[in-house]
Amino acid sequence: MIVLSLGISLAIILILVNKKVNMGYSMVVAATVLALLNGRSMGYIVAKFISTLNDSTTITLAFTISLITILAYLMDQYLILGRMVSALEIVLRSAKLTILLAPSIMGTLSVYGGALMSCPIVGRLGDRLSMTNDEKATINLIFRHTLYLIFPISPAMILASKIGGIDAWDLIRIQLPIGLFMYIFGYILFIRNYKDPEIKKLSNIEYIKSIFRFILYALPIIISLLGTIVFKVPFYISLIIGICYCIAVNMYDKRKDSRFKIDEHAIKTIYKGLKIPLVLTVIGILFYRNIVTDLSEIHMFLSGLLDRGMPLELMIFIASGVICISLASPQPGIAILFPLILPLAPTYEIRLMYAMFIFTTSFLFYYISPLHLCQILTLEYFQVRLKSLYRNYIFLIPLTFISMVIIYAIKIF
Repeated sequence: MIVLSLGISLAIILILVNKKVNMGYSMVVAATVLALLNGRSMGYIVAKFISTLNDSTTITLAFTISLITILAYLMDQYLILGRMVSALEIVLRSAKLTILLAPSIMGTLSVYGGALMSCPIVGRLGDRLSMTNDEKATINLIFRHTLYLIFPISPAMILASKIGGIDAWDLIRIQLPIGLFMYIFGYILFIRNYKDPEIKKLSNIEYIKSIFRFILYALPIIISLLGTIVFKVPFYISLIIGICYCIAVNMYDKRKDSRFKIDEHAIKTIYKGLKIPLVLTVIGILFYRNIVTDLSEIHMFLSGLLDRGMPLELMIFIASGVICISLASPQPGIAILFPLILPLAPTYEIRLMYAMFIFTTSFLFYYISPLHLCQILTLEYFQVRLKSLYRNYIFLIPLTFISMVIIYAIKIF
């Protein structure tokens, strides 16, 4: 019943979203149906919704997403973003290389919905390369998330190392070829065939000035990255500092050049950058996740599969799909499957192989989940339908999975 009810709830989300219903509302409806089909009362559902609203994670994430949209809007309105992208392109001497690297650099920031920060950059560069919106969305998601397989301080990698009793660098070592393959294949499929716009030659001094220009206009993003990763400041604090920096840059710019004058108060501009539908989406996703996490039937379902003698790899595949598509996160798949599967390994090397299979499979199911927040935000930003994105994944995702299976088979057999 648990698999059927999860399937029904996911179908409800897809149907409502395709009918242009806000993702947040769609997920609240789907979570309610899921809970009812598994015997939960309306009182339980209402209590779970209220606890979701009051949860510090919900409040912090909704606030953070709001600040991300405001920062992105200010960088765009104040022409900071355009100047940053132009400077980066000059430094790298290639629009193609820039559109490949920009999401990856921001992907080091492990925050829900962080892909939204690179959307404007990918959008500008994609326009220069004459890309379609679905290609821009695909590029933004691929090159932001590929590092997930090998990034040592990602939440999933830290979790895998802690509960799996394995060294994170050992896992990174065996997953590095998978990450490289996904990266290279993404480039071949979506970037290689485009021609770089011509960039004029520069003297050494002009080139150095371009580097400083890039740093100057990238500081709102650099502040966010350094504040969170290096100084361990809460992400929303770093974003507030970045927003203040944007306002200060605009105040300086408009004194020097009338092009940068905006006939409205900064507070009004900030308000325009606030995207309420995205906040509602965050609430819906967390409510759905909390309902699913509370369903003990999932754990019972997995235990039953092992007891019936199902092949280990097939069990991992099915269980990862059920868990990670539903929760739109790889962490639950790792947290549930590592304790079940890794103790079965006779050696440390086999343990690593099991860990790789679970980690990569959980990542790929999370990546394609219709509930994946980065994917939702990217689709909404570029106004692209989910089916267009899935059409672009038709080769990339299966081939990435096959590369993992080949590595697994070689090591195991």
